[in-house]
Amino acid sequence: MKRIISILLVLSMLLGSSAAMAEMGVQVIGGPVTVTEPVSLDDFKLGAEAEIEGYGILYATEFAYKDRLGYYRSGRKDVYATDDFYLSGNEADYALLRIDVTNTSPKSHDFLSACEVKVVYDDVYEYAGWCHQYNYNNGTTSSSYSGEDSKKQNTNWVINASDHFAIDPMYQGHFAFGCTLPNAVINSRKPLRMVIVIDGIEITYHIRK
Repeated sequence: MKRIISILLVLSMLLGSSAAMAEMGVQVIGGPVTVTEPVSLDDFKLGAEAEIEGYGILYATEFAYKDRLGYYRSGRKDVYATDDFYLSGNEADYALLRIDVTNTSPKSHDFLSACEVKVVYDDVYEYAGWCHQYNYNNGTTSSSYSGEDSKKQNTNWVINASDHFAIDPMYQGHFAFGCTLPNAVINSRKPLRMVIVIDGIEITYHIRK
């Protein structure tokens, strides 16, 4: 009799445990939809996170060709002149990739302290690029200015290299990686990729494959 009771107790415990495990297995917690496709640094994509453990989480927000890029003058956090733009010229455009980086290291870090950019066209031609930083806390123009960047310079204009700043742990930095490319390269259908090296970490974004 005691043996039967013992067996029944064990069975009831196992069934209870199985039920608890089953309940945990089907539990659903709502949240935002995330990209499940794995992302590698040699095929970095827009709209998907790439995490480098202990370093940072990279998220590419935009790629575009632009014929000008607004900038803040050295030492200034306000708009000095509404026509402060780098201009690509008539025979070229800027290829611009915007990346947000969340610092997951335990120390503040300047992600542009060791940065190189190049764009490779048709596996033959290489063009040297550049990297810039945004400061979303900067000021913008008043309502009297009606240009396309009105009240948006803080998120659209880059800061001077002398004003680059480190990103604190678990804060997000906003960066622009770009290159001036001839019109013939931009209009071609041949492969084109941007290669970014930050702190020795190589990231490749394929503009065209």
